[in-house]
Amino acid sequence: MRCIALIYFVTSSVFAWTQQRVEVFEDDRMLWSEMILHVENGVVRQGRDWRGQVIWTTLPNKIFKGYSTSVFDLVYSVRDGQLIQGDSHFSDAIMYTTERDGDAIKLFIGDSTFPLDLVYTLRPHAFNEGVYGLYKEDSMSGFDRISVFGAMPTAVELFALLLAQGLL
Repeated sequence: MRCIALIYFVTSSVFAWTQQRVEVFEDDRMLWSEMILHVENGVVRQGRDWRGQVIWTTLPNKIFKGYSTSVFDLVYSVRDGQLIQGDSHFSDAIMYTTERDGDAIKLFIGDSTFPLDLVYTLRPHAFNEGVYGLYKEDSMSGFDRISVFGAMPTAVELFALLLAQGLL
């Protein structure tokens, strides 16, 4: 019995330790009062604190509508860095695909990684460690930056945050 309790304690502690808060801002001033969205403990909310409207709830491979983890509210799945409609296993249900390119993450339409299908690139900020900018296509220009992330999101969190911003 003690062994089971110890295993539960260790796994829950590691899971809680690995979860981080990812904040989304319009620009790299990153003022707390101007936070657009944030995700914490798998819940994507508008604004900066726990009172914001819940847009999505995420689990390691799933995105649910609102504050729910019911199979009836499952909207998207994420497998192998791909955003998939519902829980489909057909290739035509793949909506977007991510690909790591060094420190950057590129987001493509469908199941393609062809350069013409590139939609967004999430790349590290040049001067702020731990801050990432979301850019149109493969741009590095500040004029093409869409938003700024206060930490690197997981693939599921990235898709949920982009959906919440109306970018996908």
